[in-house]
Amino acid sequence: MKQWESALERRSIQAGMRVGTLEGKRLGRVLLIGREVLYVRPWRFSRREYAVPLARVARVTGRGVEVAGTVAELCEPAGDRAAHDITTHIHPLAESSAAGHVHA
Repeated sequence: MKQWESALERRSIQAGMRVGTLEGKRLGRVLLIGREVLYVRPWRFSRREYAVPLARVARVTGRGVEVAGTVAELCEPAGDRAAHDITTHIHPLAESSAAGHVHA
């Protein structure tokens, strides 16, 4: 299991979160989350969408999602890929240790 670096580390990726590279370059915001990729829109009313591999996610913080790689590597046009994928708005990264347990 991944070690969380701070108390501000999030436990899930959610639609609307900012996405950027480890070097600080902005990619956009999470539109949807597929089985293997994040669908990212560069700006709010953009018609373009990019598919960023979930395997490239380096960390998730209170500020957003940071991915490893260059902008050119990560910005693969999504096309109609989302229409053929099972998408969601939340992607949990870790389960809470107290999930499902009631404490008295």
